[in-house]
Amino acid sequence: MAISIAQITDLHLLADPEAALRDCVTTARAAGVFGALKERSPDLLLLSGDLSEDGSPASYERLRDWVEELGCLAIAIAGNHDQPQCLAEICGRTPFINESVYTVRGWRIIALDSYQPKRVDGWLGAEQLDWLDRRLGEESIPTLLVLHHPPVPTGVAKMDAIGLQDGPEFLNLIARHRQVRLVLSGHAHQAFIQSRGSTTFLGCPATAMQFDQAELPAGWRSLELEADGSWRSQIHWVPASSALALNQ
Repeated sequence: MAISIAQITDLHLLADPEAALRDCVTTARAAGVFGALKERSPDLLLLSGDLSEDGSPASYERLRDWVEELGCLAIAIAGNHDQPQCLAEICGRTPFINESVYTVRGWRIIALDSYQPKRVDGWLGAEQLDWLDRRLGEESIPTLLVLHHPPVPTGVAKMDAIGLQDGPEFLNLIARHRQVRLVLSGHAHQAFIQSRGSTTFLGCPATAMQFDQAELPAGWRSLELEADGSWRSQIHWVPASSALALNQ
């Protein structure tokens, strides 16, 4: 039986639900995405960073309430705009999974932390890379990695400058572990797909604004993971009218 996963990223929630960021009412757009997710009923929700813009308890509490209402397990990681301690305190109980490694239906899902205090770019560091190398050496089953900062060039120079700074070391590591089928990221506010060896790298559009395509609505990614290691994925867009209706 396939695992149904939804990835949402870069919500940039604010304490004030009516406040706008770059002319984008982020709470309304996020509400619309969660409304769409209710219709899909995923098995697992991956929240890949920049969940809050201001790091406020109110923004994380709103996110927690939405996830609880959705009724599936969730993994939440911090992006450069987040406050990791506040995120962990508020979203640190069921239905959130607080382990970095989660195994389900023949797949391993590993959450990585690329957050750096007071910096926009990302960094995994030697200690976390060593830990990842050991964990990948334990099992040869199909594996999905998720982190905030893209580890591969996106083709947008201003985003690549603030991507994962030790991306080459990360890529060299996973090249030794052919069971890594997917690497998911956020941060770039755009979808992309790249393949390197046996691994596919997928970027996800933002729930908030799309940087270079401001006319696009909120987006998210669905994935279906099969026990044999195969997978399918699709990008979904949520019309602005749906987001506004759910915010009223």
